[in-house]
Amino acid sequence: MAFSFTFVNPCSQEGKIQKPKSSDKIYEVTVVYPKFISVPKKYFVQGRLDVSETSFVTANTTGDVEQIFVTEGDHVEKNDPIIALSNVHILEQIDLKRAKIKEYQARLADAEAKISGLEGEDRPVAIEETQFLDEEPIDEPVVKDFGDANDALPQPQTLKTLSEVLDKHIDVLTKEADILDRRLLELNQSSPVNGVITKILVSDRNKVKEQDRLIAISQINPLSVTFNVPQETANYIDKHSTVTVTPKDAPDMKAIGTVYYIGPNIEAKSGKVEIRAHVANENGNLKGGQETDVFVSTRKMGRVVVLPKSVVHYDEDKQTNVFIAFRNQAKLVEISLGEDMGNNNIQIHGDLRVDDPIIIDRPKELKHNSFVKMVEQKPGLERLEKIVKEAAPEEITEPETTD
Repeated sequence: MAFSFTFVNPCSQEGKIQKPKSSDKIYEVTVVYPKFISVPKKYFVQGRLDVSETSFVTANTTGDVEQIFVTEGDHVEKNDPIIALSNVHILEQIDLKRAKIKEYQARLADAEAKISGLEGEDRPVAIEETQFLDEEPIDEPVVKDFGDANDALPQPQTLKTLSEVLDKHIDVLTKEADILDRRLLELNQSSPVNGVITKILVSDRNKVKEQDRLIAISQINPLSVTFNVPQETANYIDKHSTVTVTPKDAPDMKAIGTVYYIGPNIEAKSGKVEIRAHVANENGNLKGGQETDVFVSTRKMGRVVVLPKSVVHYDEDKQTNVFIAFRNQAKLVEISLGEDMGNNNIQIHGDLRVDDPIIIDRPKELKHNSFVKMVEQKPGLERLEKIVKEAAPEEITEPETTD
């Protein structure tokens, strides 16, 4: 169903000008004339919210699940701790390397003490003094790009060369142990995104292999809304078109988003095209699975009337009206409200003419057929042209034909 304006006012059917009696009060009123502007039309459709993307925390090494810090349904921020793994092999390698470092440090101190006892002189070393120096450090594969320390393995012939070799061995082992320490820290894994824990795929003490999936995290900001529109309407929707989403179970909530996907195919049975849009959800109030009302902007243009919110009158039945100054009397005209356009202006749907003077700052005592005198005319509504892009366009509901 399309909304349109019929510029025939019932007031125009009244013939004679009513003259006030001496007892009638005449209200001085200020008026403003309706402002009609062109805005993109919106298509109204039903949609459904879903998580936009699911990320997985994967094991960065083979090991055991030591501790899980979250439960399903928990909200997590990026870099929050999620799970800790343990790797006994890495721990053993670190202990062995630290022990070897301690041993070599003791032997280095002994060699330097002997050199000091010789008053700076050097001497050949005994075989037992070089024992185990030709052994490769622990067989854990570690990147060994340590610059000059890569040349630290010649068999020493004297105390001074023994001292140099021991010092370089200590440097190599320290760097290897530091690398393993960092790998150990990496076993405490964090969330890669902001989101909600939707699935925990492992339990404490489970053995896992590198790249195994451990925990699923669904991103909730943005969410994705999916809806279908007729082919002829899809032709007027572009990527980055604006959508406004209102959950059916929370009609007071509203979220704004942009189209990111327009399906390449037309569904055979329905003749419709699938469209998806990202919807901002910074506070996490929207939930995946919610059914929604969706308004999506199109390239079609429509004319709407915009007035200040202050002109709207609510009667006892909560019906919305405006007062117009018709000749020398106030007339109550029933209207319906459209979208809020900002700057304290709102769309108005009703039986109004472009030259109908709308009464603003209405006196509380003013009623239908009260006598009025126009004392001031406000200029056209200000800044409307600047907010056209922010306007909520005229609603278009199925079915709609394309011109």
